Amino acid sequence: MGHLYIADDNEEFADYLATVATREGWTVTICTNGLKLLEKLRSEDGAAFALVDINMPEMNGIEVIDDIVDINRPLRIRFITGGSDVTLLAAKMIASARSLSVGRSIFKPVTLDAFRKLLAEEEIELASLLTKAQSS
Repeated sequence: MGHLYIADDNEEFADYLATVATREGWTVTICTNGLKLLEKLRSEDGAAFALVDINMPEMNGIEVIDDIVDINRPLRIRFITGGSDVTLLAAKMIASARSLSVGRSIFKPVTLDAFRKLLAEEEIELASLLTKAQSS
């Protein structure tokens, strides 16, 4: 199982996601903004899945994209928001244009079943990324 990084300034929501993911076997790190996410992603290694909220203080999800490109580890990203889907779509397009591995976007609130399904999908995607990275 990979490492899940949750970048969201809504602590209650992040704790909920972390609890579910931990029960599903993931290692979880919660970051309250994009700066903390980048710091953690740079200081650790191994396959990672990052759930990145679009609207956060200090550094939002779109601003994270430019710096995340330089992180050298197998990494999957999904953007999450409780707001406009226009911003979410823009973030996904920007990240994809920079050759980041981006999954479907997530809208808050997310149900327990939907989040478990998402984690199962990401486990498969991370395994594939890790295999590609090891064969390179």
